[in-house]
Amino acid sequence: MSPTDRTGHGTAGVDARLARLAPTVSPDPARLAAARAGLDAALDGVADRATSGTGGGTTAGTGPSRSRRVGDAHVLDLDPDPGEHDDLDDARLSRVDDDRVVPIGRGRTARERRQRRVRLGAAAAGVVGIVAVGLVLVPRPTPGPAAPVDSCAANLTASAVPEGADLDPAWTLLAQAQVDGTDLTLLRSPTTDMTGFCSEGGSTSTSTLWTTPPPEAADGEVAVGGVSHDEWYVAWGSVGSGARALRLFAEWPDEDGSGTSGRVVDMVLDGAGWSVVLPDDDVPPDARVSLLWQEYGVERSLPLDSGWPAKGEPATSLTEQRRRACAAGPDVSGMHPVVEQRHGDVGLTALMNDRRHLVACVQEADAPYDALTTLSGPASEAAPAHDGATAEIGGGDGARLMMMGSAGEDVVSVELKTEDGTVQAELSDGYWVAWSTDVIEEAWDEALLVWYLEDGSRHESEPFQ
Repeated sequence: MSPTDRTGHGTAGVDARLARLAPTVSPDPARLAAARAGLDAALDGVADRATSGTGGGTTAGTGPSRSRRVGDAHVLDLDPDPGEHDDLDDARLSRVDDDRVVPIGRGRTARERRQRRVRLGAAAAGVVGIVAVGLVLVPRPTPGPAAPVDSCAANLTASAVPEGADLDPAWTLLAQAQVDGTDLTLLRSPTTDMTGFCSEGGSTSTSTLWTTPPPEAADGEVAVGGVSHDEWYVAWGSVGSGARALRLFAEWPDEDGSGTSGRVVDMVLDGAGWSVVLPDDDVPPDARVSLLWQEYGVERSLPLDSGWPAKGEPATSLTEQRRRACAAGPDVSGMHPVVEQRHGDVGLTALMNDRRHLVACVQEADAPYDALTTLSGPASEAAPAHDGATAEIGGGDGARLMMMGSAGEDVVSVELKTEDGTVQAELSDGYWVAWSTDVIEEAWDEALLVWYLEDGSRHESEPFQ
């Protein structure tokens, strides 16, 4: 018969409790052994001990028990035996009642807290709690990993809120899913107009934060707040009151060239918002993605690449959204585009109004089309000669350098020649824009402006001359 305390739990039961209280990651074996030894020593010293009986059996001891049950806790009284108080100058403590078991930081006197601290190896292992008058083993599990929503919210807050700032984004859940063991979470912060996506688990854990508020969708319309096509395809936005049956449609050519393949996915709707999260394999890089919905029963569609319409194609709500993002203002009705070209994950937009004020920017190619570098200023009043080109405005932020100017009607190509290489400019409607991330600022300022005419002739000048 194993030694048993008055609660009916033997040492095997204590081992089981320690196992339940242990962290999810196995503790250091040496520390756990020290904890077990310390606990055994305490039990052997004060708990009822089993004594050998006649006939080789064992029976429960009859000594004074200091092991008892308080609620769901096993409390071991560590009060010294009478006589061991002789060296103390404070009053002898009476036996402590169960309702007076208090945390060690709340001892009744400073002397008591100092003299009655218990230094057991179990405390070092982090698997038990120490109190002023006893060792408490509470059978509750150690807190596990944070839920995906909480973990995502913490990561997004850490990346969005400056250290020391008193700001709580108060994230709300837009969509959540688990794909092949990876938790996918899309959160929205109405108080800060931020939206964030997290993928946790699998081979990697990533997060994406959009800090631009989503555009408000008109009645019966759908607006796009953000798109990301990395390890996961994520898209979200807002929905007008008259829009129904919102879906995402992706279409791409078959690998064998025999036709096309497609995928239609229903959106997750949350109030006035919509979202979709898919593995990137479900939306190939060459897929043309569109939003489909019904406006009071009439089928509508919005291609997501229509933010960059080809020459001659009509502008859409995404086109206007991109232009507003470049001009950094809600009203671009007075500005018309002169250069619009997408280059992979970024694009180039240049606008001019009737007062010949120029705005050019390198911006993200997908919604919300945040501007990465912006350049603005007045164009010269006089147009260049039909066979000439001039530089109007230039600058940058160090990471990207830009220059914009005008060109005559006979000019077919413009470039900047620097000591670091040649940068080809975008030319459209009599204006050109050049930008680079590879040229240093000093070389950019000393670049030669080179242009070619229809007859193949080459001309050059200093950029601002």
